[in-house]
Amino acid sequence: MRCALIEYNRYHEETLPTFVRLLNSLGIEPDVYMVRRSRQRHPFAFTSGLRFRQRRAEGIDRFLGLPFRLRRYELLIVNSMEPASHVERLAGVRTPLLGVMHNTELLSGDPAYSAFFASPGRRPVVLGRHIANHLAQGGRPLSWISHVYFGEPEPRRADGATTFAVSGNVEFHRRNYDSLLDAAGELAEEAMPIRIRIIGRSTTRDGRMLREAIEHRGLASIFELSDGEIPHDEFFRLVAGSDFMLPLLDHSAAVLRPYFETKLASSVPFAIGLGVPFVIHHDLAGAYSVSECGVGYHDGGLTAAMRTAIASSAGDRARWKAGIETARAELLEASLANLREAIAAVRA
Repeated sequence: MRCALIEYNRYHEETLPTFVRLLNSLGIEPDVYMVRRSRQRHPFAFTSGLRFRQRRAEGIDRFLGLPFRLRRYELLIVNSMEPASHVERLAGVRTPLLGVMHNTELLSGDPAYSAFFASPGRRPVVLGRHIANHLAQGGRPLSWISHVYFGEPEPRRADGATTFAVSGNVEFHRRNYDSLLDAAGELAEEAMPIRIRIIGRSTTRDGRMLREAIEHRGLASIFELSDGEIPHDEFFRLVAGSDFMLPLLDHSAAVLRPYFETKLASSVPFAIGLGVPFVIHHDLAGAYSVSECGVGYHDGGLTAAMRTAIASSAGDRARWKAGIETARAELLEASLANLREAIAAVRA
């Protein structure tokens, strides 16, 4: 089957390796379209054995003339259906299409998206079982995949201190950084050997404020902050070389609630795909089915959970990593079944 896997934005390319792996398992070798910035970030840096052809997204004029230029394909997978201008530009395409929704509230809150996916031969795909189940329509969940394949990077390790990773650009509405600062302060007073890696852009407004708070509290020696945008190869090394992942999501603010229901906490698939145990809120672990993959805590319990993680034995960490391997295998198997079913549905 001739398939185009397309990412026209300058982001979200981290999901592409999983899609290619799943498509290859179905006997499909896709053409993968990316813009220059995405290509330069090397999302396939540590993958091996994948069968695909890399194409320049600029070559099809960012959707202009799509019905003509892409008519040779039998299936289109659009890796990001946002921004909304994509819906208008794809309206004339009659090729069977799967569109990945990163902002799922648009499916019910924007008439343009509802109308687009109401047409035969089109189906939305969401990035997580918890999202699909929460948005189930008529008792039937939406199609979903979980992008937990990134290859096998060589970890960028930091010897000695237990290293906790916080992945993603610093944005206060996405994580509870106050809980992290409080925990770091308490553990520093106890002389705990820790390192906290902020793996993402910290030159944003919120990033600068976080840096100031770290300096003000005298915690600069235990924080490792990235400056600008990090290419995927370096990002994967830093995550894989950490001892624990901190999603930093709890019930402290209403703005964080969607990550338990309709949004994806991207740190979860990164940790699963790269084999890093969690220090994670119990409810979030339950929503993402990773309760056996690290240390859990309830609201207000981050410090104690980090303390438990630091004191954990080699056996504890091996058990959590085994849980992650099991979760990764199950998610890839379920994602494959879901993708097979979705392709059959749009091509029926």
